[in-house]
Amino acid sequence: MSTRITLSIKARGDTDSPTVEDLLDQLRDYFDILKGVEEALAEDGTSAIQWRIVNATKNSPIQVTAEASAKTFAVDVARRAELTTRYTATGLQLLRLRGERPPYFNDKVMLKAERFFERVTNGLDETKIAYADDHLPDLDITPRIAREAAANVRSALKPPDKPYKEIGSVEGTPRTIGRDGHRRLVMWLRERLTGEDVKCILTGEAEEELGEHQIKEVWQSRRLRVFGTLHFKGRGKLNQVDGTQIKFFRDRSDLPDVEDILDEDFTGGLSSEEYLKRLRDGELS
Repeated sequence: MSTRITLSIKARGDTDSPTVEDLLDQLRDYFDILKGVEEALAEDGTSAIQWRIVNATKNSPIQVTAEASAKTFAVDVARRAELTTRYTATGLQLLRLRGERPPYFNDKVMLKAERFFERVTNGLDETKIAYADDHLPDLDITPRIAREAAANVRSALKPPDKPYKEIGSVEGTPRTIGRDGHRRLVMWLRERLTGEDVKCILTGEAEEELGEHQIKEVWQSRRLRVFGTLHFKGRGKLNQVDGTQIKFFRDRSDLPDVEDILDEDFTGGLSSEEYLKRLRDGELS
């Protein structure tokens, strides 16, 4: 099923027709949010989706419907589009309700969301977002909701918490590796959840483990997890990792497929009904 999103945009005043600037800026900010969430979701941090306008109405209010398609011919982006749309929809809904950063909303996406909401308090009177997927929450942004949501974005961007640290792990893909002025091994990791680049200072087992892998594996953006001390600038805002251990995830080509998992002789020649009957009766040896 195709992924479609419809935006309805209405201005305030005697006419509900938005200006060209407000209409284009509102559309651009929303689809930039989608792109930012997609890049944060992607292991390689790139975008593979392009959104094409498939319908537009000039009735009041103006409605524009866009559909996800692949940038590269014959590439299936259905799953990526579904995840991107889901996290965008639930993320904007979360910001409407409280000042908490949604998953995959990095600072750049948060600033786009703030402008998207604020425009409904200055020039526009309403923006509606409707999704073709009935399981996703549609969003009706009025001036009152927009003011609250924009304030929630600012609250999430500037949490009042003091810096803190904790023991844990962070998952992502390497961006660059080198030595700092103190000759420490430093790896910049694109964090899986937010898409932000995080500085990881590697020592001990982590430094040894990284040295055992070929450099080409790192530049192929092989996914990994760094364990150690996580330093936060504020609530949920990761700043740096003092990594002591690294775990490299298996390459997709090394993972078992359906043929590896299936066992054609699982029931020992018995029918499924007979196998389950003997299993319940404790008659299987």
